[in-house]
Amino acid sequence: MNKRESKKKYVSSKWIKTLALIKNTDLITYIPETRKVNFESLDEMLNKHHVVYVKPSRGSLGKGVMRIKKTNENEEEIYEWQQDLEVKQYSSYNALYNDLNHQIQKTKRLHIVQKGIDMVKYKDRSADIRVMVQQNTNSEWEVTGIIARLSHPKKVVTNISSGGIICNIETLINHLCPDDHNLIEKLKWIGLETAKQMNKTYPNMKESGLDIALDQNLHPWILEVNTKPSVIPFTRLEDKRIIDKIVRYGKAYGRHYYLKPKFDIKGNRIIKPKKRSRKGGKGITNILENTHPEKRQKAAKPFPRKYTRYRKRFPLKR
Repeated sequence: MNKRESKKKYVSSKWIKTLALIKNTDLITYIPETRKVNFESLDEMLNKHHVVYVKPSRGSLGKGVMRIKKTNENEEEIYEWQQDLEVKQYSSYNALYNDLNHQIQKTKRLHIVQKGIDMVKYKDRSADIRVMVQQNTNSEWEVTGIIARLSHPKKVVTNISSGGIICNIETLINHLCPDDHNLIEKLKWIGLETAKQMNKTYPNMKESGLDIALDQNLHPWILEVNTKPSVIPFTRLEDKRIIDKIVRYGKAYGRHYYLKPKFDIKGNRIIKPKKRSRKGGKGITNILENTHPEKRQKAAKPFPRKYTRYRKRFPLKR
C-alpha cells in the first residue's frame, strides 16, 4: 500500500477493509468468508453456505444489499433473491447470475459476496450490534458505545433508513443469554482489536464503527467496519452520557458529528420545512421585479466563474 493510502482517515471500500482485517490471526474466526463477485465465486459460495449476501464494496445505509438463498425442492434447485421488499425466484443459477450481473453492471461498482449469517432475532426482527470504538483524549482506544439494531420484519438489513429500530444492548443480551455476562466483554474485545488492526494499516484512523452479527450459537461475526460511522443511533438512547462522550472524543481529534436524524423511527425520511425569505416569502425573482438594471445586477447571485468570458463580451449596459 502506498503512502497516500496509509494517510487516509476514512476508507470506504469494504473489500480493502476486509483485506486489512484478515492479516490479524486473532480476528479470522470472526470474519465471515468474503470474496469478489463473479460467476464462479458466487456459485461456489452458494454451494458452500446456501445463503449469501451480495453488496457493493462502496456504499452506506444498507443500499444495494441483496440476500440470495439456494434451496432444493423436489430435487430441483431454487434460487431466491431479495433486495428491500422485492423478492424473485429463479430455477437456474445462470438465470440468477445474468439478472444479478446486469444490476451490478449498471452501478459500475465492485461487488462482494459474503457468507450469510443466521442472525439471532428479537421480537421477530433480525438483530445485529453496532460497536463504537474511538481514540480517547490520551490517544488510547476505547469502546464508547454498544447498541443493538433490529431490522424491519420483512427486510434483510437493520439500518434505520430501511425501517430498523434501536434496542439497548443489555435488553438483547438478557433475552438471548441471561446467564452469560461475558458476551458484551467479548464484543468490546473484538471492537478494540479491530480498531487497532485497522490503525496499523491506516495510522490516521481515529474511530471505527463495527457491525457485528450473532449467529444461533451466539458466535460474533464482523459484518462491516465503518471508518466514518454515523452516531445518530446513540442519540436515541436514554443514557445521554454515551453520546456526550462520543461527541467529546470526536471533537478532540477533529470529527464533528451530524446529530439530527434523517429518518424517523419507522424509517421514513424526515422532510424539513422550507425556510421563508426575509421579504415575506418572496423569492429573489419577485424581489428584483421592476427595479433598475444596475440594482438587479448587484442584488443577483454572483455570475458563475466559468461564464466570465461571456460577461466580458456582453457587459451590462449603462
